Amino acid sequence: MNKRILKYMSFLLLGITSFGCSSDFLEITPQAAENSASFYLTQEHADQAITAAYAYFNYIAVWDVGIMQRLGDIPSDDAEAGGDNIGDVPELQDFGRLTPLTTNGVYTEVFGTLYRSILYSNIAIEELPSIKETDPNADAVLINRRVAEAKFVRAINYAYLTMIFGGVPFVDHVLGGDEYEPPRAEIKQIYDFIETDLKEAIEVLPERSGWGAEVGRASKGAAKALLGRTLLFESSYAKNYGGKDPRFDGMEERWAESLKYSEEVINSGEYELVGINGETFESWRGPETNGYRYIFTSDGDNTKEGVFEIQCIQEGLGWSAARGNALAQWSASRYFLDPEKDMLQTTTGMWGFGVPTQDLWDAFEDGDPRRDASMVREGGDDLMQTSNGRWVPYSFDKCITKIYPTKWEASSAEFKDAGAPWHGAPQNIRLIRISEVYLNAAEAAFMLGQTDKALDYVNKVRERARMCGTTGVPAALTSITMDDIMNERRIEFSSEGKRFYDIVRWGIADDLLNAKPTIDGFPREFVVGKHEFHPVPQREVTLTNGQTEQYEGW
Repeated sequence: MNKRILKYMSFLLLGITSFGCSSDFLEITPQAAENSASFYLTQEHADQAITAAYAYFNYIAVWDVGIMQRLGDIPSDDAEAGGDNIGDVPELQDFGRLTPLTTNGVYTEVFGTLYRSILYSNIAIEELPSIKETDPNADAVLINRRVAEAKFVRAINYAYLTMIFGGVPFVDHVLGGDEYEPPRAEIKQIYDFIETDLKEAIEVLPERSGWGAEVGRASKGAAKALLGRTLLFESSYAKNYGGKDPRFDGMEERWAESLKYSEEVINSGEYELVGINGETFESWRGPETNGYRYIFTSDGDNTKEGVFEIQCIQEGLGWSAARGNALAQWSASRYFLDPEKDMLQTTTGMWGFGVPTQDLWDAFEDGDPRRDASMVREGGDDLMQTSNGRWVPYSFDKCITKIYPTKWEASSAEFKDAGAPWHGAPQNIRLIRISEVYLNAAEAAFMLGQTDKALDYVNKVRERARMCGTTGVPAALTSITMDDIMNERRIEFSSEGKRFYDIVRWGIADDLLNAKPTIDGFPREFVVGKHEFHPVPQREVTLTNGQTEQYEGW
């Protein structure tokens, strides 16, 4: 990518030279007068710089469809590729079969987008501190916060890069011209860097409430939650792969530290499990929407449930300018039965990918309201909203599992009837919810032998679920096992892109996936030592002259 930029710059310089003899060209007043020498001088520049780093969270279909659905759910036991038929979009079938090509464009988009965000974070970290000297009106406290935000953004991008690809190139500064062929770093080196960034950010960032009306910015709680999660992953890798797989060399079991940071978030008073007291809320789904279903609507954006959310809006600026999410388009039912046309099967315009498996359906207890909020199955009496707000029956004729996900549906008024592009649904993407922090704490506590504490945290999550329904399910557990914690994570976060990464860190992916072929009978094979991580894009291997190497097997 960097070499291509240099090449394009060379063409630009050649073009300027070609027009050099024209006085008319020389007399044209420059329209873009600011460059890196005249930028990063004012408070406004600082605000724009950190916005550039945040902007890549909204890069089209990368964080939601790419990271969550294609790489997080479809390769797991929670979802099949889906679509219009068993062979729709072969590259998605490849993810489910664990046979993706290293040239798959999804890898290129995910890898490149996250590194672009890291680039802009690095620029902000390097350039913004000097603004306190160049702008006498700059707010020094706010400048420091902007730098801390950039450290959080850099850390979360690296956290997902390592979760997806394992060891990746380590880039902690804006690269010079001779640094464009970085080798693959050890996972432990990246984890240590994430930890340093987050600890420095924690010292400076305000709590979520400290941002006032500036919702969506990185906060002290978000940084602590991400650090707790990162330490949980390191601990899992150390426990399940340490001494057996050199990719995880240096990893340590750090359960106590993970628990510490997760509990600080839980006890901060900044967050809550929405609906735990039985409250209902008005949303497009109805005037008395239960709390769990509510948090997956645009009306439920930025509630106290959300620790860090990608801010998505429907702004009506056209195809390329949309800053919405794409999961509504990608996951919602393909067809409905039209009561006005003798129940004729009619297209919704949605695509129906990432459909839940029967195995996931069966993981829920009957009566758990989270299942009703997360998916629908053939034979039920569920209705979906389509054009002009009509409520109509789902059609499952083209659905290979006969189950559709519903967490990411949007109302007709705010999506299709609003003329939104396919990646323009307005509800936020919840990257970290407070329920995850509770379950992270439960797992860490369990590993430390603090089973009473682990039981309490799991039961809190179950209590919220129970209070969102009328069946008394799920009941409070009276004892706790690791299987209980793993299953609770599965059902709480279904269709949220966490499952594949979880079963890998727990070291159970081979047992789970090899025992279950895909729905079309493909004999899936999870190869230990290979499939724990997706391959880095072959393009990056080529551009770095092999310095960024593939792991063995890819």
